[in-house]
Amino acid sequence: MRALLIYPTHSNLAEELRRYEEGGFDVAAYPVRTTQEGEQHQVNCWNSEADQAEAAGFPVVETICPRCPRQGDCRAHGYLAKLVTAREAEISLATHQRVACTGFSELAADREYITVHENPIDLLRPTCTLASQDLPPLFRLLHQVLGDPKFLNWFSESHRRDDDAEQVIRRQRIYEAAMALDDLLQDLQAAFECEAETTVWISPKKIVVPSGFESFLWWAAEVCQIRFTGNPWRFVLAALAGELHSAAVIVSERAVRDAPQGSKALRKSFIGVEHNPPPSGRVVWFNDATLEPDRLQRLLGREVIDGTPNAQIPFQNVAVQYVRDITRSTSLSVIQALLCGLLAKRRDCARVGLITHRPLLQGLAGLEEEFRSRIVMSTYFGSGEERSSNVWHQQCDLIVILGTPRVPPQAVAEYLVQVGDIAAACRKPPWGTLYWQGKLPDGGEKRIEGRGYLDPDWRRAHRDLVRATLVQAIGRGRLTLESGCDVVVCSSEECGLRVIDGRIPWLNEEARQIWSLINQLTAEKSKRDLLEKVAVSTAEVAQQLDRPERTVRNLLTDLEWHGLVYREGPRSGWKVSPPVVASPSLKLTLAESVPS
Repeated sequence: MRALLIYPTHSNLAEELRRYEEGGFDVAAYPVRTTQEGEQHQVNCWNSEADQAEAAGFPVVETICPRCPRQGDCRAHGYLAKLVTAREAEISLATHQRVACTGFSELAADREYITVHENPIDLLRPTCTLASQDLPPLFRLLHQVLGDPKFLNWFSESHRRDDDAEQVIRRQRIYEAAMALDDLLQDLQAAFECEAETTVWISPKKIVVPSGFESFLWWAAEVCQIRFTGNPWRFVLAALAGELHSAAVIVSERAVRDAPQGSKALRKSFIGVEHNPPPSGRVVWFNDATLEPDRLQRLLGREVIDGTPNAQIPFQNVAVQYVRDITRSTSLSVIQALLCGLLAKRRDCARVGLITHRPLLQGLAGLEEEFRSRIVMSTYFGSGEERSSNVWHQQCDLIVILGTPRVPPQAVAEYLVQVGDIAAACRKPPWGTLYWQGKLPDGGEKRIEGRGYLDPDWRRAHRDLVRATLVQAIGRGRLTLESGCDVVVCSSEECGLRVIDGRIPWLNEEARQIWSLINQLTAEKSKRDLLEKVAVSTAEVAQQLDRPERTVRNLLTDLEWHGLVYREGPRSGWKVSPPVVASPSLKLTLAESVPS
C-alpha cells in the first residue's frame, strides 16, 4: 500500500530513509529547501529571494517559484523535482513541519496508510503568531500599495486595456484583497491597543484570496524596499482567508529592565490556530508516549482507538531521578558541580550524553579535561534532538538530563488556545507549591515538593509541555532494550522514574582542584616508587593548597564518597581510584538502585 510516514525532524527522515533504502523499498523523503551547502543537505534552490520570503511567512512555491529564472533547473534536478519524487514514491517520508504547512489532506491524498511519530499536536493544530512590532512594516506596505500613484497606476492601467479581460479582472481582485487586508490590519492594531487580558479574537475580514496575491505582495515589498522583522504574513494571510480555526490575543506580564524592582509591562501577541486533520477513510497510527487519548480525540473530532498494550516492558537499563530544580537561570558553577559529581559516580561510562537548558551548555567549556572528554553528545531542550534522535543509545553509555524544561505563562496560554481550551487560556492562574508521590528504589513512596499552576487546566497543559519533554528525553536511552543505555535525571518534575532519596552527587571547583592535585602528586611519586604504593597524605595536599588541614580532609572524604580516591586504612594516605571497567552486573550497583 502507499504510505506516508511522518517524523519530527529532517534528521529522523535521514535515519529512516537509509533503513528503507537498504530494505529495497520505493521510498523518498520530502526535501528541505536549501540555498546553501550543508553537512546533511545539498543546494537544491538557487534563488535567495525564497529564503527571504519564507522568513517573512510567505508560501515560497506560490510566491517565488512562478517567476523564478531557474525554474527549469529546479523542475529538472532541484527542489521542485525532489517534491515530485517524494509525491510519487510508494513510501513517502515527511516532517511535522511539512504536514503543518502543506496540509495533511494534500500530502495524504492518495495514501492508504499514515503513521505519525511523536507528539502530533503541532501538525494537527498548526499555529502562527503575530507580534506588535510586526505591524508597522505591514502598514507601510499597504499604505504605499493603496496610496502611491505608481501602484494605483498599475491597478488602473489594466482597466484601459480591452485586449486582456482576464488581466483586468485579476488586478481588480488583487486591489479588493489589498483593501480587505488593510481593514484587517486596522482591527489587529485596535486589539493590540485595547486588550489588557488574554481574549478571543475573530477575524473581521474573510475573503477568497485571489490567485497571485501573495506574489504581488512580495513584489510590492521588494519595490518599496520593506523588510519584515518576523514572519507576520503567515498569520495575516491565514486570517484573511478564513483558515484560522481559532485565534486569541495573548497578554502576559514581563519584568522591565532598568526599572524599579517589581515593575511589570504587558506583553501582547496574537496566536492563530489552523485545523489540519488527516483525511477520513485512512488508517492513521499515532505513535507517541505522551499525548493522552482524550486530548487526541478532541483534536481530531472523531473516535480514537487506544492501541497501547495494557502492560509495561521492564527496563533493561538503570534510570533514576535526583530531585533538584534546575532552570535556565541556574549558575554554570552549579551545573558543573552536578555534572562532575554524576560523572564521578559513573566512571564505568566512558561515553556520556548531556541534555539540558541551552544557556547551561556553556558550562561544558569550563570543565576539566578528564570530565569534558567523556561528553560525546550534547543538546538542549527544544532543539528537537532531545526528543526524536535515535542514535543516543548507540553512541552513549549514559545520558544525563539536567533541568526542568518549564515554559513561560505565555507558552502555556498559547498551548491552551491550540488545543481548544480558550476559556482556560483567558484565566490568570496562581503559581505555587505542588506535591507528587515519588517511587523509591525499595518500592516505597515519598511526598515530593514541586512547583506548578494551581488551576487544573493550566496544570495539565503545563504538565503536557514539561513532562512530555522530559519523558521524550529519557526515551533516548531506549531503556527497554538490552542495547540501550542508562539515564540519570536531575529535575523536580515527576517523570515516572525511581527517585533517589539521598545525597545528590556534587563536586564543586575546590573538590575538583584537589582531585587534580592528587593525580599530579601521585604521578610524580610514581616515577620514584611502585605505583601500587603511591599515596598522598592530607597534610601534603593541605600544604600544596595552603588550606586548613580540616577543610582539605572534608573535601577528600567527599572525593572518597564519589569513588575518585580511597584509603587502605584510616591512617593511610590517599590513592587515586583505578578506572572502573563497565560490565552488565556493574550497572545495577553504581546507580544505587534497580530499574523500575
